[in-house]
Amino acid sequence: MLQILLVLALFLQHQEGKNTAHLSPKADAVISSFIRAKGGESALKKIKDYTIKGEVVSSNKVVGTFEIFQAGNRHLSIDHFPDGSSRQHGTDGKIAWNLDVDGNASILDGQDARDYMRHYGTMHQSLEWKNQFAAILYAGEKTSGDELVHHLIFVANDNRQINRYFSAESGLLIREEQINGTNENTQILISEIGDYVRETNGELVSRSRLNHFGAEYSIEYKITSVESNSLSDKTFEVPRSVAEIRDKNRE
Repeated sequence: MLQILLVLALFLQHQEGKNTAHLSPKADAVISSFIRAKGGESALKKIKDYTIKGEVVSSNKVVGTFEIFQAGNRHLSIDHFPDGSSRQHGTDGKIAWNLDVDGNASILDGQDARDYMRHYGTMHQSLEWKNQFAAILYAGEKTSGDELVHHLIFVANDNRQINRYFSAESGLLIREEQINGTNENTQILISEIGDYVRETNGELVSRSRLNHFGAEYSIEYKITSVESNSLSDKTFEVPRSVAEIRDKNRE
């Protein structure tokens, strides 16, 4: 195992600065199958932006709602809570920011900013994976629940890894595993992805994502509506409080 890790580390150093991932033929085939299952590359590229709305469920109880807006390298998420409060996070393609329930604004930097932009800074992640990761490795066939899956390991230039599992039968992504956070403030996040529905734009969209944070806490995001090609640039303007921090940092 140590030898494998050393070889991988040397390889990633060699890849630093390159735009295209090292991609094994088997991993490439699995990703291509996923893109076809989602609707195909040409159909996905016709979707220039989308709006997703849904419910947050914990212990079979709706504990909030959410709105997600995505276009190119721009993103906005808004979480609404039962008491009327909300929180937001987003990127205008240049900075990644947070606005908490108390209205406190912050701009992400370092590892947090890199992780955010990798996850939220693209319209269709599967079409960009080859450019986002230093290596995408095929780790073989495994069983997830009762389903045979292909296991791929996505390795970023900063050595962050995401394990993704694709159904051998349908080609669809059904599970992700990753470590979130930095330094001592980290947690293992396991996501079960399912309930795929063909939308009117032709894309196959997962309407359920069950996130497990460690062994004791789980929360499900259920999509209730999807709309595409309807957003304007104004949607992704950073809030005034965030803009004030940004402008101050530039001084």
